[in-house]
Amino acid sequence: MSKQTTFDKVEILGVEIDVLTLADATEYICTMAAEQSREAAYVIKPYVEFLSSVSGKPDIADLLNGAELAITDGVAIVWAAHYLYAGPRTAVRFWRTLAQILIAPAKLTWPIPERAAGTNFTWPLLHAAADRHLRVFLAGKNTPAAIESVVAAVQHAIPEITIVGFTSGHDPRSNYGHVSPEWLERTATHIAETKPDLILVGMGFPLQEEVCAYLASHAPHGVFIGEGGTFDYESFGGNRPKAPQAVQRIGLEWLWRLVEEPKRIVRQLAIPKFIYLIWQSRR
Repeated sequence: MSKQTTFDKVEILGVEIDVLTLADATEYICTMAAEQSREAAYVIKPYVEFLSSVSGKPDIADLLNGAELAITDGVAIVWAAHYLYAGPRTAVRFWRTLAQILIAPAKLTWPIPERAAGTNFTWPLLHAAADRHLRVFLAGKNTPAAIESVVAAVQHAIPEITIVGFTSGHDPRSNYGHVSPEWLERTATHIAETKPDLILVGMGFPLQEEVCAYLASHAPHGVFIGEGGTFDYESFGGNRPKAPQAVQRIGLEWLWRLVEEPKRIVRQLAIPKFIYLIWQSRR
């Protein structure tokens, strides 16, 4: 289970998700990051692909449940929590609440009141980090030039922020989706030398969670957060446009991105699998 004890939790497919607002999450993370005597920890932002991957993989479940905080990223998880905990688990209610994702998403905000939809959480968190004079480290992207563009975009948007270091998430020693022990050791040393309070890791699931867990276990301090594809967006120096606000409000970023990037269809197959697993778990 997530390690925090301040907020309620719900269990979905064997993974505990914390029940809190984004303001609560920002405050909790920044307070933890500011306490120099507090041991390092990592935070996850699970979406459908996370939970769809847990079935039959206890190592992934343990990795997710070992986080200090699990903040929902994805309307399907908000729906699942609502269906499983906000009323009877009947077949009629299953399909009715599933339809509400499209026609009445505001009715799904209990028990999970908000979701961290990518940059919508990261930017407020970075502004809060700057206000509290926290030291920030960024890891991710496939080339040094690409992560440098992320650093430049963040510093341009928040001039007062203190970025003490960054590193590319690409490891030439390893295949895509993996990093070598040497990369981990080198990054851990870099973090030990720069002493950041907040470390954002955008390397994709489950690699970034594995990296966060390793680095947190080898750092005396700091909050490590898995950022998924956050650094790919235009506002972070990438080339991916953000979905229109109207699409974001109804939680259909996944569909908008699928239309923009049809090759994502393989990854999006996690959504029907997730829905099926929730149906099975209702008993």
